[in-house]
Amino acid sequence: MKQCRHQPVAQGFTLIELMVSMLLGAFLVGGVVGVYIANSKTNQVNEQMAQVQQASQISFQLLGRDAQHAGYSGCANITPTQVVNMLTPLPWWANWVGGLQGFESAAPNFGGSAIAPLPNTDSLHLMYGRGVSSTVVSHNALAPVPMVINENLGGIITNDILMGCDSKMAVIFRATGVTGNSITHAVGGVVPGNSALTFGIAPDGTRYQRNLANDVGTVMPLESAAWFVGTQNGIHSLYRVALLAGSIQTEEVVQNVENLQLEYLEQGANAYVPANMVANWDRVMSIRATLTLADDPKMPLALGMRQISQVINLRNRRQTL
Repeated sequence: MKQCRHQPVAQGFTLIELMVSMLLGAFLVGGVVGVYIANSKTNQVNEQMAQVQQASQISFQLLGRDAQHAGYSGCANITPTQVVNMLTPLPWWANWVGGLQGFESAAPNFGGSAIAPLPNTDSLHLMYGRGVSSTVVSHNALAPVPMVINENLGGIITNDILMGCDSKMAVIFRATGVTGNSITHAVGGVVPGNSALTFGIAPDGTRYQRNLANDVGTVMPLESAAWFVGTQNGIHSLYRVALLAGSIQTEEVVQNVENLQLEYLEQGANAYVPANMVANWDRVMSIRATLTLADDPKMPLALGMRQISQVINLRNRRQTL
């Protein structure tokens, strides 16, 4: 008689086991997705932080270059009262206040009618002799060729605004013609033009006929630059406006800048103060600049992560006792 053998019956997972497995799988997938999202956000934050660092580095490098040259005239110990300004009408970019002047909210419209400083932000105007100075070989303001220099080292061209100086004084004027090493500075012409040929200035402020001294006098192009936060096409940016060939040119340095705050340290003081509390711009020794970049609504950053400060020490400042 044959015996029947029972074949083993394959058993599947129970419903509970399937539910537990699915739950564990969901936890695992959720963990992986969470790690991916966290890493993605971290990468985005790191990328945004790198952009902040790069933007601030570029801004402070260029601003620092202007600030460290501020006040340089080519001659030592020139005070604002010893600077004769021949230009008329006198524009903001030719107003010499020791080569440095800061503004709170009431700043000039540096960029013209198209770009104005953003309210509640600070701005800064810096002036200095740019490049390499040339020695004055001869100067007679009333002669047909009033000025001859040894070599045009500064690349001076017609209509450039120049700064000349010697041991007694400095003068800001427009070159109305440049031929080789000869420079003319006639009255009138392009606005602002030279108002007169009285290059001298007396202690009481009276102007008189005077020439730059031969061999000790120097001349170079004038650099005049302003830094401010302005708005164009709905975008806040850090702007630099600068003098080029006798006219002002506007340059966008960094986009998406929300604020620029500036504080100043005067000689002998122990605290930085805003522009409206500076007693004497000729005694400012350093600037503390704080740049704030705009927040990205898609990836918000804390204010402290978008705000970077730097101290800029000035070189061409008069040390007084």
